[in-house]
Amino acid sequence: MVLGLMVLALGWSGCSKREISTVGPIEAAERDSLIATINGVKQEAIRTAFSRLGDYSYNRYLRTEQFNIDDFIIAFSEQHLAITATQDGPKSMVVRADSGGAFDFGFFKRFVSENVSDPDPVDLIPYVLEEDPPYLNPKNVDKYSFRAKGDTLMWDKEAHIYEVRAKPDAADGLNIRKVRYYVDNASNQLVAMYLERIDLGLLFREESTFYVHILPVGSGDLVPYNTKFETTIKTPFKSSYRIRTVSTYTNHVLQGRQ
Repeated sequence: MVLGLMVLALGWSGCSKREISTVGPIEAAERDSLIATINGVKQEAIRTAFSRLGDYSYNRYLRTEQFNIDDFIIAFSEQHLAITATQDGPKSMVVRADSGGAFDFGFFKRFVSENVSDPDPVDLIPYVLEEDPPYLNPKNVDKYSFRAKGDTLMWDKEAHIYEVRAKPDAADGLNIRKVRYYVDNASNQLVAMYLERIDLGLLFREESTFYVHILPVGSGDLVPYNTKFETTIKTPFKSSYRIRTVSTYTNHVLQGRQ
């Protein structure tokens, strides 16, 4: 799975002058209430979901695609895998595979994860859910807008959506541009997370999106169900690079309960 193109940004500092809040008292109270709600969401299950995969046998669908500047696919790799949990660790068998074209990472080849050809799952949680997200930092909250977006169905459970967006101009210099928390109404567990970010270097611009969705299984655990990662690299020297990787995990069976 591609995690790469997570380029080492060469700095993009924000304005150093003191910021003056233009948020009114009612708006600030609503914002602070939403921040408190977000901070109170249970995160342990999603943070540990990938570490629990080693106890399960499961099926995995994995597809990686590269697009050109006109949004046409120039290369793809697709695999259907059967993973079996054993005493010696997970064993992976390719059930079906297909590919076409040739991936071209240009100047950024050294930033591309070796997982392009390695089907081992990669935990995206550290990329979408930092320990101390900058948008929840008191010095930055005026630079973001916070909204409750209503409910949606995540499998057969209702989940509430909380959205955080970078404000135009006010949030210049902050990498994270948009975040959505999907929170199970009954348990207050975070069951899915979406994030958009921008990283700037001296000679490139990287725009990335991440999505992670976990689901409950018969054992009571919450385990990975779906992950998506997409990144676009823009450089003055060559056409844009856009890579997308999607993984779906199904048929989880806890070891010893087959």
